[in-house]
Amino acid sequence: MGSQEQSGAQWGLKNNPVPSSGCGKDTRLDYKYRGDKPYIDFKWSKGMRTVRIDIPKSYDKNKPYKLIFGMQCMGGWAGGVQDEGYYGLKPLDKNETAIFVAPEGNGNQAPWGQDDYTLFDELLAYLEGNFCIDSSRVFSTGFSYGSMFSNGLSWNHQDVLRAVAVYETAERNIWLPQRKNMGIGWMGVLGLDDGLCTPEMGRAARDIILTLNSEGGKAKNERAEEAQRNAAHKCYDYTTVEERFPVRWCTQSGGHIWDHKDPGQNKSWVPETTWDFFSKF
Repeated sequence: MGSQEQSGAQWGLKNNPVPSSGCGKDTRLDYKYRGDKPYIDFKWSKGMRTVRIDIPKSYDKNKPYKLIFGMQCMGGWAGGVQDEGYYGLKPLDKNETAIFVAPEGNGNQAPWGQDDYTLFDELLAYLEGNFCIDSSRVFSTGFSYGSMFSNGLSWNHQDVLRAVAVYETAERNIWLPQRKNMGIGWMGVLGLDDGLCTPEMGRAARDIILTLNSEGGKAKNERAEEAQRNAAHKCYDYTTVEERFPVRWCTQSGGHIWDHKDPGQNKSWVPETTWDFFSKF
């Protein structure tokens, strides 16, 4: 855990904002529109990518904003992430505190690979240079392959990512970087009947983070309470992780979907639970 003191992960909970270099700048991007949904064509070192981007209507160039990435699933697209409100988070941002971004995947069947870590780095630098971002509150979320990519980022981007929320994730079947011995906020959602990103995979991904987030990896031995079959969801907040690096584990009967719902409910509990988790920081 000592290496974290020299990293960007040193912030305590509820720290003062850390303004990016874009604060105070007049930003003029070449926006394009799909209907009324904005996007940009982002030129990076390996080509061009479409990036969906939603800026608060009340954007203030002198106010640092949270930055939330939404990563697409296999078979999905960034426009779908934008249409769903970035996994339901954007509608919850009533006070317009965040900028939401969904980069398009690489166009392959497996939409995220090794090069996309470079894309993330260059896109983050671009956004922090063009907008007033709170550099201490950058988050990533995603479903399925998008969650697996966000989970991979949590292994080696702890100095720039404050936390991730991963829906139906796994720690295999995707290019993964070498892990840094640093903590990060991490929330996982698991459908107990998921046959693709199975419960065993999701728990394995969680346990890797628990090892990084606690002294001597002791949190890995803490038993999380999980949901009862065909009942309401259960979220468990680990008590033996370091306070700066909370871990929340949410489970419910259900398959490979991100928007799990409690019995008899039409509204998913996942977005509000995620927003609450991100609001810890």
